[in-house]
Amino acid sequence: MLVGRDKIRGHRRFALHDVTLDGVMVGGATVDRWRDDAGTERWCARLLMPVALALADGVLSGTTSGGDRLVGIVRLGDTTVGPRRGRDVLAELYGEGPLSGEGDARAETGC
Repeated sequence: MLVGRDKIRGHRRFALHDVTLDGVMVGGATVDRWRDDAGTERWCARLLMPVALALADGVLSGTTSGGDRLVGIVRLGDTTVGPRRGRDVLAELYGEGPLSGEGDARAETGC
């Protein structure tokens, strides 16, 4: 989340496929990744998911189009009613810490 006059550096947007939240398959996601003024990596993911799976926080995992598996801890930021009212939501999940390769994230999270 940007505050005041923060500058975004190195912004990238990409798709994640075969996305899971705490091990539950939820489909695909769009990820934005950038560095803030302090050089800290920031990221968020947006995905359409069933209302029943809208978790408050958890571990997001998915595969890039290049085949890399990425993992990161997320917290629920915002939800909007999806196209199938009452059955799905567009969820914005904010990364808590780095979005990294599967092996790296397991070492950091103890998963």
